[in-house]
Amino acid sequence: MSKEEVLSYFYTNSTNYGVKRTFVILLCGLITGMVIYLTYYITSEKAVYSRKFNWSLVTMLLITVIVMMMISSNIAVSLGMVGALSIVRFRTAVKDSRDTMFIFWAMAEGLCVSSQNYRLTLTSVLFIAMVLIISSKIPGIWNRYLLVVIGGEQPIDRTQFQEKLKPYVVSQRLRTVNKDAVHEEMILEIKTRGELDLAVLDELVKVPGIQSVNWVAESGETVG
Repeated sequence: MSKEEVLSYFYTNSTNYGVKRTFVILLCGLITGMVIYLTYYITSEKAVYSRKFNWSLVTMLLITVIVMMMISSNIAVSLGMVGALSIVRFRTAVKDSRDTMFIFWAMAEGLCVSSQNYRLTLTSVLFIAMVLIISSKIPGIWNRYLLVVIGGEQPIDRTQFQEKLKPYVVSQRLRTVNKDAVHEEMILEIKTRGELDLAVLDELVKVPGIQSVNWVAESGETVG
């Protein structure tokens, strides 16, 4: 096969996308992206939820669809796209490893939509969405807290403090102790079967020597 025949094969063996067909594919991609959007919204911690990042997932899916349609529409263009995309580097730090999973999910669904495999797209996006939503609603066996105890000028009665804390916790570990000539501060990591309420704080504040008590809920690898 001559060089001219090879080039002719590249240019003639291509897929021709019409306006209607392109619109249908992009509309399917948008619907799939909205499923991912709702899944991220439902499963995310509302305190750290990023609306801009969520919409970027939808846009990423549509961009993936466009790139794959461009590659499949012309073999010659696809070779150039491979070289162009190989030099692209994304250096934006992802704060949560869970966000990386959503990025790959959006890209995978974009590939499914661009290949026009709608059954695989519908089945996979709904199945993964159900798994993520159900797993996010299942409560953990233990709730973890950081308990910050700040003392006043009087020394903290640690025996009474342990007696009042023991009925509410499964386990505890002293992480940090800060003490000077006047004040004392303790930070404990505790596990409970249920959620702590204000009644626990009311009991602990009554312990002689304790000026204030704060608790911070631990969620995964971050505290918030």
